[in-house]
Amino acid sequence: MSSNLKKFEVSCPRCGVGREISVPESLFFNKKFGTVKIKVPQGAVCKEHNFIVFISTKGNIVGYDIIDASVSLDQKDKLPIDLISLTLDELIDAFGFNCVAGFIHAKLFDYSARIIRNEEFTLDIEKLNELFDSLIPVKYRNSNAIIDEEFDSYVFSNPNFYYTMIKNKHNSAFLINNRKLVIQVPWHTHIDFEKTILSNALGKTDKNDQLKYLALYINQFITDIEFTISLLENAKAISEKELIKKLKEKLIVSTINRNRIVLIKEFISRRISKDLSKKIKN
Repeated sequence: MSSNLKKFEVSCPRCGVGREISVPESLFFNKKFGTVKIKVPQGAVCKEHNFIVFISTKGNIVGYDIIDASVSLDQKDKLPIDLISLTLDELIDAFGFNCVAGFIHAKLFDYSARIIRNEEFTLDIEKLNELFDSLIPVKYRNSNAIIDEEFDSYVFSNPNFYYTMIKNKHNSAFLINNRKLVIQVPWHTHIDFEKTILSNALGKTDKNDQLKYLALYINQFITDIEFTISLLENAKAISEKELIKKLKEKLIVSTINRNRIVLIKEFISRRISKDLSKKIKN
């Protein structure tokens, strides 16, 4: 019996050509969290490129990756070393896919983050901070540590009242609870980038290398950032379209589209200079 198909409008992340593809519904049946990774061969959407599209379990396209831009296993000598001996599976089992993606965004873009709990964690909070810090180049590590906030059910019998209080107190923080639920998101951008690189890393066969690949993807993003800064420092202004063109010319291995530019602009605004980020025009 043939499988039912779900249809998606996808666009090549390299050249922008779009076309409808069909994906078997069965791929989504046993997927509880994260994304489904679909390899799109050359010719299926555009004539020149093959790529990967990431689709959420709810049927939404959350990101793309260029296959020839992926890090191959023979490049292990370039991977960061001395990461803490946890696996992504252990992290996601403890906090959930969306919460781990949120932690990455919070650390990378300098937001505070808190875990509201009513029981002890199996993972040490200091080690957790060390792990997420180790994913980011030393130059861009920040003092915003992930903090655990204890919810005492004897003192606060109504959890909704407590959550309202904690959100008012920490209105610029990323907040989750120990049931893998996101309580508050302080940013306005989507975290498709973090979800995509998390899915890419989870797709690596050797679980001991997954965090190293995640760090490598973040380093590639930082390379985009630093090249953009060098352009902005020597220009009065630059359009998003022109910036995409220059990044594609200079950084061949990166997947550059408007979503990437939005993230670059947010990073520069929060971590470098708001005035510098304003030089990027729509």
